[in-house]
Amino acid sequence: MSAAPAERPDPYRTQPHAGPRTVTQLRAALAAASAPDREEFEHELGELDLDDPEEYAALVRKWRHRLVMRTRPEILAAVAASADPAAPRWTSAEILDGAAPGSGR
Repeated sequence: MSAAPAERPDPYRTQPHAGPRTVTQLRAALAAASAPDREEFEHELGELDLDDPEEYAALVRKWRHRLVMRTRPEILAAVAASADPAAPRWTSAEILDGAAPGSGR
């Protein structure tokens, strides 16, 4: 046994072996998360050139990523916070210059 702490996965990235592992699982997860997303996925899948495995892999990556964006509480909270009109706003110059509160500079 190792005394090293377990690595925590980044909640804002799709983990290589997490989430749906098959197209059937991806369809089911998309249907549960968003019916319009499932329909769009089916349309894009129907337009796919099945002789191009890279195109297929790119489509699966895209939709696994979208599923994460629609279902992770951390991401949904960040999106809601960014849309809050009362939230403080800073320009990129303020952030890069260290003028924004909490910028650590």
